[in-house]
Amino acid sequence: MNRPTYLAIWGLMAAWLLLAGVGCGGHDTPALMADTPPPKIRIRLGKPRTRAELSISRQAWSIRSEAGASYAARGESTLKTTLRPGAAGIKVRGGDTRASVLRIRSDAWFTLDGKTYPGALIVRSGTEKGEEGKLILINELDMETYVAGVIGNEVGPKAEAATYRAQAVTARTYAWMRLQRSGAATRRFHVYDSTASQVYTGMTIPAVYGIRYQEMVRRTKETRGVVITHRGRPFAAYYASTCGGHTTEPATSGLDAGRAKDPLRGVPCRYCTTSKYFRWDKSFSDDHLVTALNRAKRPVVAPIHTLEIRRRGRGGWVAEVRVIYGPKRAVRTIPGYVFRSALKLRSHNFASIARIRGGWRVKGKGWGHGVGMCQWGAIEMGRKGATETEILRYYYPGIDFTKVY
Repeated sequence: MNRPTYLAIWGLMAAWLLLAGVGCGGHDTPALMADTPPPKIRIRLGKPRTRAELSISRQAWSIRSEAGASYAARGESTLKTTLRPGAAGIKVRGGDTRASVLRIRSDAWFTLDGKTYPGALIVRSGTEKGEEGKLILINELDMETYVAGVIGNEVGPKAEAATYRAQAVTARTYAWMRLQRSGAATRRFHVYDSTASQVYTGMTIPAVYGIRYQEMVRRTKETRGVVITHRGRPFAAYYASTCGGHTTEPATSGLDAGRAKDPLRGVPCRYCTTSKYFRWDKSFSDDHLVTALNRAKRPVVAPIHTLEIRRRGRGGWVAEVRVIYGPKRAVRTIPGYVFRSALKLRSHNFASIARIRGGWRVKGKGWGHGVGMCQWGAIEMGRKGATETEILRYYYPGIDFTKVY
């Protein structure tokens, strides 16, 4: 083993040995790694598209090609252009760049299709199936700035500071886990900007929320670099809007618990009863059911004889739904989370499924997959005076807090 490699490994080991479980909120977090910069993360912005409106105002900017091409441009004031795919590379300001990948930087921020983002914009020509002839737009920035752009959208308005801090820790933990995956350094992007990962809109927060981006930056800084861990390892810190009275375990929701089954086992929650999604019901016809299940690759045919809850998981969340259908009364058993997705229901925490004239009526509770932190519950806990540490320990039993940078 050569000396540089040895020193790098020793430094990494020493840092992890010094890390201890710490509380959030900045009150007792050590300054051990205060000067260590956060890692970079790449977020795909929306779906592949055939055009995007880019604007950078009153600041210096630069554009350069990557992956072998040699395009470069810069300016000191304003850039307004439409980005388009082209036969001779990505089009910028109406001209072909002969580049399949462009990196666009500014001194502070850029605006893309009406939303403002910090960091750099990476524009790629689509190469995978379904992307041909389209652009893939990626925002690259540091982890802390990314987290600040998540928590306002995920929590929403009128939450206490402790709730925003709790959300910052879970959002950071989720993103940190994505960066630890094999090959993460060379992936085009690490997360989506939607509920497929975490909702991220850069510096833009809906005006109706009544909260400012700078407040989210402040709440993020108060937990800088802190993630939640189980037995010394970060884990998938799932969260969802409203649990309906009890969170559930990952298996019931088709999620991977990894090595953290204990903190994701599901807990009772008495805090989300004020959510407008605490209870709901939805009706649908037999024809709609057949179409939806066929689209979800769980094919059935009319008539539908029986639709029933076959098995429940932790907290009463539905693990399996059984359908008896067709002239031969065939039987199909469908995971609850698949049934929920196919019928576009708010959750798979069903209280009942009942036959009505011409169809079925599902009564349910909650919104989302039901695993990990109940966001509405976290809001109510914050209003009742709970700290971010108390919120997180409640929804993720047995966790520790670790400062990773």
